[in-house]
Formats: sequence, structure tokens, C-alpha cells
Amino acid sequence: MQCRDAVISGGGPVGLMLALGLAQQGRAVTLVEALPEEKVDTEGSFDGRVLALTLGSQEVLERLEIWQALKPFVEPILHVHVSQQGYLGLTKIHAEELRVPALGFSVTARDLGRVLWQAVSAQKNIEVLRPAKVTYFQQEQGEVQVEIALAGEEEPIHQSAKLLVGADGTQSQVRKVLGLPIEEKAYHAYGIIAKIETEQPPQGWSFERFTEEGPVALLPMGGHANKAVLVCPEAKLETYMQMDDESYMAAFAEKMGERLGRFTKVSERVAYPLKESYVPQMTEGRAVLMGNASHTQHPVAAQGLNLGIRDIEVFLDGVQSEQDIGRPLLLETYAQKRREDHEKVMGMTDGLIQVFQHPSPIVGHLRGLGMMAIQAVPPLKKRFARFAMRGVQGGEI
Repeated sequence: MQCRDAVISGGGPVGLMLALGLAQQGRAVTLVEALPEEKVDTEGSFDGRVLALTLGSQEVLERLEIWQALKPFVEPILHVHVSQQGYLGLTKIHAEELRVPALGFSVTARDLGRVLWQAVSAQKNIEVLRPAKVTYFQQEQGEVQVEIALAGEEEPIHQSAKLLVGADGTQSQVRKVLGLPIEEKAYHAYGIIAKIETEQPPQGWSFERFTEEGPVALLPMGGHANKAVLVCPEAKLETYMQMDDESYMAAFAEKMGERLGRFTKVSERVAYPLKESYVPQMTEGRAVLMGNASHTQHPVAAQGLNLGIRDIEVFLDGVQSEQDIGRPLLLETYAQKRREDHEKVMGMTDGLIQVFQHPSPIVGHLRGLGMMAIQAVPPLKKRFARFAMRGVQGGEI
């Protein structure tokens, strides 16, 4: 049986991008995905939600040679406006003042998935097994022996590889087999996602506003459409989900303000529970966890997928000249490099929630002063923006 360079469990964005990057290095990759092809854009990672890609993520996608195919489906974010309800203080960041083409880009998960799967299907170095799941594995003699259950087959497939990657989400089977502990935090809140149309086109403007219940956000989608996010406590979820469209748009406008004129139309709403998880030990022998399998965040800073893309970037750089990409010391070096970025982003995300949802008026005024300071001090503003666009690699905070 031929030993593959890598078996990747999970065909979400991180698993697909990593497979492409390794294949472009000439590696033999087996990609294992649980969902059948006909469900890829209705369930799982590639449903109708809208994602925010940072400038750093766009550069990685360009390096993976998929940006040109994705470009027709993205909307550039040229301006970011951050404020808080009931208090003074706001921060505005513009791509032009930072001398970058865009601060980031919005794209539907469905379009991203379609482009990624097309690129993977065109790669001869990638073997795709779907619908299939990694059920068990063991490490022996410089290899990982992986057991894969393929739908419709009574007997499992056995595959040997130098490296096993768990890119299979928060409930990662790879993590469970490894027995690695996971730290979880529930925010007892939900993010309600919808497409909302405004009287005026967003023209590259993205808005985020913090309220006592949780943040609300608008992300440009092209034309008059925006991705609308409303975070609410568990106790109020049903109230918001049962509202008719006019009532929901009025409730959203009360929190956000009518930044782009009236809200004129809203799509069906989808709600997701908001949780944070972190796996402090992301490697064990020749196995490594990436993306949501090792970290998931509250979406307040829109860093979840972007953090996973930075995982891929650092890993690909680290194995570029390596023959054995699953060497345990190599994986531990990768983990050490990523730990600082993971912990800073997760600390920042959690800190934003704690600070902006603190009910004290004194804290509210202090928040306003902080936002005004970022707005008024150009070096501080650029430092904050660089971190948002590129993570730890792009600028310390």
C-alpha cells in the first residue's frame, strides 16, 4: 500500500486549502469528507452564510492560485465603522489611508466552497473520499495507519500516511482519537444571520455596533445587499426569530441605526449558538489539528476562518523544503509558532465581549475614550488595523 504524504480529515475551507497547498508542493494527499457532493452547499461549512476574508487571507488565496476564480464572487471592504450604542466614541478605518487595495472581502461560503472544490477536483495529487469519515488511526514506525469508513462499503479503507491532519471541526474525530483535552466556553448567546437590503448601496462600507445585548454588524455584499448579524442572549432568540420581516428590520435599525438609509428587505434568518473552544495541545506525534478543530471563536472580530487560513500559511511555509512533512519535531515547531497568534486573537475576541457588554456607564464612557484614542492617534490606529488584517504576523498589539 502506497504511503501518502498526508491524509486530511475534513473538506471544509481549511481542509481544502491545505490539500491544495500541499498538492502544489508535489505532495500526495488523501482528503476525507463526510458530506456527499450534493449537500456541500446546503449543509456544513459551505451554506449560505457570508464570510469576511482579511487582506492577509486574500494573499494566501492568491498564493494557492484560486483568487482569480473567486474574485468575481467577492465584495471588497473599503471602510470599517465601529461604534457603540448609547455612548460617544467611534473608530473609522479606510483602505486608502492604509494604502491597501481593501481592508478585506466578503464572500458567501457557498461561492467559496464551489471554487475550492473545483480547484481540488482538478488536482491530480489529491484523492477525494466522500462521503467518508476517519474512524480510527494509530501511529507506528514513522507512519500513521488510518481507518476510513466509506459510505456504501462494508469494510473500511486503510490508508497509510506520513501526516494526519484533523480539519474536521470543533467536534473533531481526530482530536477525540488522540484524546486531547478541549477547553470550551459558552456565551449563552446566538448570532442571527440574514441578508438585508438597504436604501443606499453600501459602497464598501462595513459597520459594527456594540450594544448591551451584543454586537450588530453589516457587511457589504454587492448592490444594495448586506450581511446582517445580530447577537442576542439565549432568552431572546425566539423573540427575534418569530418576528415578521418588518418588525425584525425595525429591531435591527434600533440597534444599528439606519446607516445606509432604510432597511427595505430581509431574507430568512438563521441562528447559530456562539461558543469558544481551544485545544492547547494541537499536535500529537504525526497528527495535527487545524482550523476549528483546534480553535473556534465568537464572531465579533470576524477572525475565525482567517485564523485557520493563517494556520495553513505557516504550515506550508514550514514544510516547503521538508521531505517528511509529518515529522513530530516539525509539527511541534509549527504549533509553537501558531500558539501566540491563537491566544492573542482569542484573548482579544473574549476581551471585546467582556468590555463592550459591561453594563456600567463608567465602563461605557471609558470604551468611548478608547475608541476615540484609536481614531485620533494614527500609529495606534494603524497597529490595530494591521493586526485585524494580518494577525500576529502583520503587527503586534
